[in-house]
Amino acid sequence: MSDDRAPQVDAGGATNQAPQDVAVRTQIRAVASELACDLARDTPPSREHLAERGRAALKRLGLPEEFLGWAMVAINNAFWREQYEAVPVQRRLLLLPKCLRDPAVCRASFDSVGLHCAQCGACLIAELSRDAEQTGYSVIIAEGTSSVIMKVLEGEADAILGVACLHSLDESFDAISELGVPNQAIPLLYDGCVSTECEPDVIRGLLLAERVSSAVRTRTAIPLLRVTRGVFESDSLDDLLQPFLTDGALTDDAVTEPLLETEALGVEWLRRGGKRLRPFVTVAAWALGRHGLDALAAGADAQAMLIAPVRSLAVAIEALHKASLIHDDIADGDEFRYGRPTLHVSHGVGRAVNVGDWLVGLGYRLIAAQAEALGAERVTPILARLASAQLALSRGQGAELAWIGREGGLRPVDALQIGALKTAPAFEVALFAGLCAAGAEFDDPLIRRFSTYLGEAYQVLNDLEDWRPDASNKVALGRDVLTGRPTILRAFATEAGRWDGLAEAAEADDAQAAVMAVRALYEACGAFERARALVDGLRGRCLSLAAETRPEALGELLRFLTRTVLRERRP
Repeated sequence: MSDDRAPQVDAGGATNQAPQDVAVRTQIRAVASELACDLARDTPPSREHLAERGRAALKRLGLPEEFLGWAMVAINNAFWREQYEAVPVQRRLLLLPKCLRDPAVCRASFDSVGLHCAQCGACLIAELSRDAEQTGYSVIIAEGTSSVIMKVLEGEADAILGVACLHSLDESFDAISELGVPNQAIPLLYDGCVSTECEPDVIRGLLLAERVSSAVRTRTAIPLLRVTRGVFESDSLDDLLQPFLTDGALTDDAVTEPLLETEALGVEWLRRGGKRLRPFVTVAAWALGRHGLDALAAGADAQAMLIAPVRSLAVAIEALHKASLIHDDIADGDEFRYGRPTLHVSHGVGRAVNVGDWLVGLGYRLIAAQAEALGAERVTPILARLASAQLALSRGQGAELAWIGREGGLRPVDALQIGALKTAPAFEVALFAGLCAAGAEFDDPLIRRFSTYLGEAYQVLNDLEDWRPDASNKVALGRDVLTGRPTILRAFATEAGRWDGLAEAAEADDAQAAVMAVRALYEACGAFERARALVDGLRGRCLSLAAETRPEALGELLRFLTRTVLRERRP
């Protein structure tokens, strides 16, 4: 195989190569094992710590900066190695990239999860997947880690062995590590997405590596994430909602009965996919407020920690969030969500609005019903904070609608205020509800500031996400341009004196041409770079507030939210 193929390049454009000399790779791994020893083991290593030690490894070996990404992976592997080996092989998952196959002869089939190998033997995929399955592993062959993370959250795997290019590892395995999932990552030796190469002997060694136990147990959010998802499984959700529904609303044919349709559609909408991020925040705030850092222990019994009233709070928070999505989809004219037609597309605007309103009422009813279990002194302020959040969200949505079609004038501060009103209160009330229900002591003004920064940054990332080719639930790039939403990108371009160009481009007869013209304008005036820099600054503020938060357990939750919620995925 020729060695003149393209080196791997990271998301920021800097050369990020895999060493081609096996001796060099061996040296980096050996030094990485030494340098990882003094990393604090209570929390997953940050990118900053990995980069610091990666540079130290390269300096010790006299190697160039172009190997930094590879060295960071080696440091991360050394950090997790012992905990990974302590997970039984039957609880591990192997992730292989599709680009290892030979497309000229491959007979594999594909579905929404990934590639299903035909075991033709034409590439390493067949051999490696067969070895893994015979050892006891589950195997997924796909690009990215969304399917893998889903398997972990569903309780089907506790450790991950992944093979991917450095760019994918940088983007995806950072998220896996932050969740506290023991993992080992093997970078491909070449980029190019076709007929790539890996280190099969290293992979086989890790497939078989085992130890009885690990003296180190890094904190993890997985138990709390799993128990949150469990709340929304059909049987659990039905049991929780039954006292608040009309008889027959949970039957299969309820949607055909006029008097039951609204409830049936609302419950079905609650069951639909989604990250369950906001209810997780409530569950985690409760657990950490009541049990401290024990709630993040690798072996934590999150199921036992989560009492019934807090399950109801979590569902209430999600019901109000889902209501806002229904109304938002109508306002934005979105046709798809969760890979399916939006509610107003499938059932009409009037019925969708009504289902959204019903979900709002359900949310308040679920919380009010916990007064006896939690005490009115806790439930009353939760309801008051929730009402304030609902009012703020409506103001933000109203401001966004008012800006659509308005010429010029949009300032970055205007876009940020809209994002803060639409997004920050949801994070704030999710945190407040859990902490208040737990009777925890916390700095309320700090929580408000943190939520504001988090919400602003989240909305800016959402504006950037609109330009990703593979963004979920998008039928085209740059839909915000076509709908005229007041995004931070539009504000930056307007501030740079490009409003006339934006207006002219947006009026093009061909929608795709309009989007491409606006994208070129955004790139020319630096709007994308400024938005990413803004996210970096807001992320830094969130982390600073997390560091000064007491008790420590709450600070750990704020840090986790910052690093997981504000992770940008770049093309």
